[in-house]
Amino acid sequence: KRDLRIKIKRLTNQEMLVLSTIYQLEDQGHLVDYSLLSNYLSLTQSSIRDYVQRISAKGIPLLKEKVNNKRVILHISNDFRKLASLNTLISLRDI
Repeated sequence: KRDLRIKIKRLTNQEMLVLSTIYQLEDQGHLVDYSLLSNYLSLTQSSIRDYVQRISAKGIPLLKEKVNNKRVILHISNDFRKLASLNTLISLRDI
């Protein structure tokens, strides 16, 4: 848990926004791709890609799955979900 808290605290507000949006959209049953996030957050797809790359580099397990060799679907790993719900992640940032 301590390791997780440190990783979450390292995220910028914008990175946390992207991560929590992926979490929420997946919970709602959406297949989350750069286009959906871009529209949802009013950011360019290029910015979304950059944030996703930075989130992964900070040790948050964001999975990318290529569909039809073109579309990239983003997932939060099931192990990570078991470790922390979205509410837990948000509260860890405040500690």
